Amino acid sequence: MTQQQLFLKSIECDPTNSYSYYNLAITLSSGESITLHNGQSMTKQQLYLKSIECDPNNSYSYNNIAVKLSPGESITLPNGEQRMTEQNFFLKSIECDPNLSHSYFNLAKRLLSESIALHNGQSMTQQQLYMKAIECDPNYYRSYYCFALTLSSGESITFPNGQSMTQQQLYLKSIECRPNKTRSYYSLANTISVGESITLNDGKSMTQQQLYLKSIECYPTDSPSYNDLAYTLSRGESITLPNGQSMTQQQLYLKSIECGPKNYKPYYNLGMTLFQYEAITLNNGLRMIKQQLLLESLRLGHPQTLVYREIGLTLSNNKQEITLPDGEQMTRRQLLKKSRD
Repeated sequence: MTQQQLFLKSIECDPTNSYSYYNLAITLSSGESITLHNGQSMTKQQLYLKSIECDPNNSYSYNNIAVKLSPGESITLPNGEQRMTEQNFFLKSIECDPNLSHSYFNLAKRLLSESIALHNGQSMTQQQLYMKAIECDPNYYRSYYCFALTLSSGESITFPNGQSMTQQQLYLKSIECRPNKTRSYYSLANTISVGESITLNDGKSMTQQQLYLKSIECYPTDSPSYNDLAYTLSRGESITLPNGQSMTQQQLYLKSIECGPKNYKPYYNLGMTLFQYEAITLNNGLRMIKQQLLLESLRLGHPQTLVYREIGLTLSNNKQEITLPDGEQMTRRQLLKKSRD
């Protein structure tokens, strides 16, 4: 028998066992349904709701329902008397099990206000929720990573046990908890400079480049890692990736675009490696010149006025006009002025 068949048999033998429905739900993907032995078809969400109907204190089912809801979305509990939003489910999960780390973590990630009141009346901020998640499970790497994102460089936070940690130390702890699958390598790399190194909690010293490479090893399709690694190289310089492939700066920018076509940074950075009318072929076969890459970067939301200057410099004289992605027409002179405003 497969795992699903065992859970189905368990439900057939005891239709009131909350965890049989919960465990069966975990085996399904969103939108998928399964037919019970009594002929009833149930979706993942319906199985979690049935689990709650059998045991209104099943904290895991409340948490897992909430994870699949979008902000503001609500559903009705089996008793038909109460509609609950994403936040309501997390709060209920915490009420049922005040030590369930994932519920504090998930609530913190989705917190829309400065603080939220738990069912016991305690008010908690996002940072306090991450602290509580870590207190409940000191080995969950994502809690340290997301907590670090709330801090600025050099800022530190003090835990209830008196331990003080900086942003860097939180990233390092996240890596210690899960060294082969964490985004903390990328974020940690951004806290140090080119040529600088940092010592991991296991004693290994890594440079910024090595951290980006490790990030790519963990997430081979992470666009920012390729872009930022490329930025550490000079034109024509190459580097060997964890898979053994050697790539130049331009090839890394191309890979970044391939992995994240809506990331404005690699378009701009790739454009800056080209001469005025030089063209380059993207990994999807599209051929673009410097000006087109800069315009695409602007279209995708490049926030800095510097991009207007670079677009302006691709025009041959002050009176020549170009149409920007928003439809506005500007001359070279106007673009250069806008970059200074």
